Amino acid sequence: MHSIKSVSSEKIAVAILLALFLIFCARNYQQNTYRISYWLWAGITADDAPTNSELYVYQGLISSKDGISIYERHGLYPHPIKAQKLYLSYRLEGRLPDPQFVVQTFKDTLKKWERHPVLINGLQLDFDSPTSKLLIYSNFLSEIRHKLPKQYELSITGLGDWAVYGDKQAMQGISQNTNEIIFQLYQGRKELRDVETYINALSRYPLPYRIGLLVDSPQNRKYIDFLSKNDNFNGVVYFIQKGV
Repeated sequence: MHSIKSVSSEKIAVAILLALFLIFCARNYQQNTYRISYWLWAGITADDAPTNSELYVYQGLISSKDGISIYERHGLYPHPIKAQKLYLSYRLEGRLPDPQFVVQTFKDTLKKWERHPVLINGLQLDFDSPTSKLLIYSNFLSEIRHKLPKQYELSITGLGDWAVYGDKQAMQGISQNTNEIIFQLYQGRKELRDVETYINALSRYPLPYRIGLLVDSPQNRKYIDFLSKNDNFNGVVYFIQKGV
């Protein structure tokens, strides 16, 4: 009887260790599973990204002058394109434009893409709101979300400063009004000078987010591994460059 009890105890111990190992593997897998997407800005095509990727396709600049909203078309023309998910991206500069104008511009462009046919998943806005005016931007995004048809996601880019100094109420509002926020950790063709400050802040960021990185930056793997420890980290969008 003593030997039977001993064997049973060993089996129980092995089973417990196996269960703990499986839990650890599941958590580790979850932490390291994240979305990877690519920006197709001016001069970049789908051929420059991995096949069937998630893509954010730049469409143009929306601005406001003397109270009148203006759209300047740039980027890729609508054409047959294969993507896992596809968003139309618009750069906003200067004063915030009329929300209805932004949504109507998206709808008009959407129709042109769907003729090919291409399925569009959402609208992305790229706007460098001053950190001190995030509440105004949050209210603007609330209007965009209200006017945007429900079947389309709303994505935005964000500045690293928002994660460090942004008003918590404003950031909460932005998170509620959008499907995702992508903090850009580069400017132009270079990594941000104080990128470590933003990485450390994002490692504790309490809301869901992704990060934007230059596709060939040698520090990318380090940043992603570090941020993956935060359950709110949902992935990365790479900015593809040519002639660097």
